[in-house]
Amino acid sequence: MPLEPQEYCRKWVPIYQGKKPGERGYRAACVRELAKVSGVKESTIDINWGSDFSQRPGYLPRMLTLADVINSVKQIFPLPRDWPFD
Repeated sequence: MPLEPQEYCRKWVPIYQGKKPGERGYRAACVRELAKVSGVKESTIDINWGSDFSQRPGYLPRMLTLADVINSVKQIFPLPRDWPFD
């Protein structure tokens, strides 16, 4: 099932960005994480995707699903943070 940005952020932003939902700076951390995964500039995400990321590109949920699988594997088998994109 494809992951929406909010779901992806709830799961991985606390781990990779150190911010929990509701904390000050959480949305900015989510934007940083989405930029890291998607390759889209932070400013583009912040301005064009909407405050709740509802205007995200159509391809993004599938991309986030793939990133979720990779992140899950990395939790079991420790790999460099940027793997496989070193």
